[in-house]
Amino acid sequence: MSEPTTPAGWGIELCKFWQQAGQALPVDVKLLAPEATKRFADPIGKIKAHDIAGIDGMLIKRPSKGDWCIAYDPAVESPGRINFTLGHELGHYFLHRRMRDHFQCGQGEMLDYESATSRKLEGEANKFASFLLMPIPDFKVQIANEEISLELLGHCANRYATSFTAKALKWIEFTQEAAVLVVAREGFICWSYPTDSARRLGLYLPHGTELPRVSLDNLAKVMDSRNHTTRVGAGVWHSTLEAQESIILSDRFDMAIFLVRFPFANLVEHEEEAIEDSVSWLSKKIRGW
Repeated sequence: MSEPTTPAGWGIELCKFWQQAGQALPVDVKLLAPEATKRFADPIGKIKAHDIAGIDGMLIKRPSKGDWCIAYDPAVESPGRINFTLGHELGHYFLHRRMRDHFQCGQGEMLDYESATSRKLEGEANKFASFLLMPIPDFKVQIANEEISLELLGHCANRYATSFTAKALKWIEFTQEAAVLVVAREGFICWSYPTDSARRLGLYLPHGTELPRVSLDNLAKVMDSRNHTTRVGAGVWHSTLEAQESIILSDRFDMAIFLVRFPFANLVEHEEEAIEDSVSWLSKKIRGW
């Protein structure tokens, strides 16, 4: 059988490999990687913690042994972020190991790529990890006939051992709803990512945009309850549309995540346009999956 030719294809195949071996979700990359690569002459022979500040993960060729080592930062507080980092490095193995013998991924690489080639490689590794760890068919089963909520997305994040942000972005990518995911710090938007239908309504908020005053007031309530959902009127997130605003503190406690949904947006007509998928887009903006 021929091998996959795309990051998504590799991620899907490795997720199937995990499940066909009788393993339940979430995918444990530490267990999967050695098994999935042992058919190759240069398998992954070791996965270990490292102590290099600012580097989330590395994939390194070991010439003396003829194999590869994945190293990760154990200081990262979120197990979901660590698991995604491991999946990301496994993606480099399957997709890119013929290109170079060392991959180093951290804040610098994710926020300011050195070249178009580096941006492409990092985006492909993220896409692989997304499809490996968060299989869309299973995700759709989890949310079928359910009202999308912070609690439901949190359940899915736990099921797939990923961060809440990664899981929310996965939903944003395939849902038909008009919604936007916003990450903010100190009253200003760090980044936002809308669904296809929300983008066509102009629901994109650039970096540095000030949060709406109503949303800042709502954010103050999160400090006590840890999450908050409320209906906000037109003129807050959109000039003419009411919204349902949900807020939760992110994996990094100095940030807040807003999931803003527009229940009446389907009444508004809009034209089609090409949309970049969330994994490729996020690869250009942030780290922290």
